[in-house]
Amino acid sequence: MKIAVFNPCSGISGNMILGALLDNGLVLEDLISGLRVLPLSGWDIVVSKVIRGGLQGTHVEVVIPHEHVHRHLSDIKNIIEPSSLAPWVKKMALRAFTRLAEAEAKAHGTGLDEVHFHEVGAMDAIIDVVGSCLGMHLLGVGAVYSGAVAVGTGTVSCAHGIMPLPAPATSRLLEGVPVVPTSEPSELTTPTGAAVLTALVESWDAPPAYAGISSGMGAGTREGKTRANLLQLVIGSTVAEESDSGGNTGNCCTRIEAVIDDLDPRIWPVLNEKILQAGALDCYARNCLGKKGRPAMELVVHLPENARDDVLEVVFAHSSTLGVRVSTEERAVLRREFKQVSTRYGDVAVKLGYYMNKLVSAEPEFEECVTLAAAVALPVKVVLQEARGRAAELFE
Repeated sequence: MKIAVFNPCSGISGNMILGALLDNGLVLEDLISGLRVLPLSGWDIVVSKVIRGGLQGTHVEVVIPHEHVHRHLSDIKNIIEPSSLAPWVKKMALRAFTRLAEAEAKAHGTGLDEVHFHEVGAMDAIIDVVGSCLGMHLLGVGAVYSGAVAVGTGTVSCAHGIMPLPAPATSRLLEGVPVVPTSEPSELTTPTGAAVLTALVESWDAPPAYAGISSGMGAGTREGKTRANLLQLVIGSTVAEESDSGGNTGNCCTRIEAVIDDLDPRIWPVLNEKILQAGALDCYARNCLGKKGRPAMELVVHLPENARDDVLEVVFAHSSTLGVRVSTEERAVLRREFKQVSTRYGDVAVKLGYYMNKLVSAEPEFEECVTLAAAVALPVKVVLQEARGRAAELFE
C-alpha cells in the first residue's frame, strides 16, 4: 500500500500541504482539472520554487476574486456534496470542514449550524482543503501518518480580533494529537492545516516499514525566524508490497458480505451510494437464493481496513441485514495516474494504468466525455471514440 508520512516540524497549513503534494510529483494540471468540478469560479493556483532556511520547497498561492460572502458548514456541503469528485475525496474534505466547524463551535460557544466561517470558509480555504484530499487521491495514497505538530507562540490577527497562538480552533483540533510548542513568534499551524491533517491521518504513531518513493517540501509564505518554514512529506510503499514505484501495488483489503432477502429493491441504489461515500473501494450485489430458498441479493463490499467502522455503520443502518461476514483478502492494483488528451471537441482526462513500469491501460474519464458531448451537442459515443483514439496514442 502507498502511504504518506508528514513531518510538520515547522507546522502545517493548507497551501503547505498542496505544495508538498506537488513537490512529490502531483501534476498541477490534474489538480486544477479535478478542482474545476466545484461550483467556484475566478480562482487560479500559482506555483513557485522558493528557499526557506536554505532549503528549497514548493510554494502554492491560491488566487481568488474578492468575496463578500461568509459561509456556514451547510454552504460548504452544498459546494462539495453535489460535485463529481471521487467519494473518498468528498468524504475527507467534508470530514475536515466538519471537524473545523465543531472546533469553532466549541471555541465560540455556538451551535454547529451557527458557526460562521470567516477565513476558513473563503474560496482559497475550500481549494486548499479539497485540493489536499484530491491530491492524496490522485497520488494513490492509501493511508496517512504524521509526526508531532509544531505550533507557534504569540498572537494572530483575524476576523474576531487578536487571538492567542495556537488559535483556539487549532488547539481544539489538535486535542489528542502530539504537539511540540516552539518559540517561533508566528502561526505555524493554521486551523485549515490542522483540520486537513487530523481528518486524513490514520495514526500518530510511527508508520509501518516502507520504501520511499518520493520526498517533497511544501513552503510556507513567510521565512521562519527560528526554523525553516517547510512541511516535509514522504510518499512510500509499505515493504510487504512491491516497493518499485513502477510495479503493480498488491495490498490487503477487507471484504464484507451479506445475503439479504427482504430489502425494498428501491433502497439498493441508495445503499450502494452511501457505502461508497463511507470509504468503500467497491460495492456490488448479485442474485442468489437465501437459506430459506427465497430469491435474495448478496451484498459484497471491498474496503480499506480504516473504513471498516464507517462502512459497517452504513450497512446496518440502511439495509435490513442483522449480520455480515468479514474477511481479509489480497488484491493487486495498477499504479495509476491521470493525463489530459486533446480532442477536436476539447480536453479529456485519461486514467492510465501501469504494470511493472509498462503502460497497460488508458481509458478516458466517461463523465468528462458526457459533459463535453453535451457542450458540443454530439452523442457521447462520438466524443468517447475520439478520446479513446487520443488515449491509444499514449501507448506509443
